[in-house]
Amino acid sequence: MKKNIFKEVATKNGVTEEEVRREIEKSIAEACKDPDAPINKIGKGKVPTPEEVMEHVLKELGKTNMN
Repeated sequence: MKKNIFKEVATKNGVTEEEVRREIEKSIAEACKDPDAPINKIGKGKVPTPEEVMEHVLKELGKTNMN
């Protein structure tokens, strides 16, 4: 990623970058419990990494007029 979005979120919320990553990882793991969830198609492993999810989100946003 060009910008470190995890660091930006951490700074804005007064937490560490590692805390942001852990919370995102928890959310991803929870979402992946549903075998039909679209998140299961993101990334190369069984559970996508926070970076893979953010890359996917940014790519999808780039396809819209929201950028």
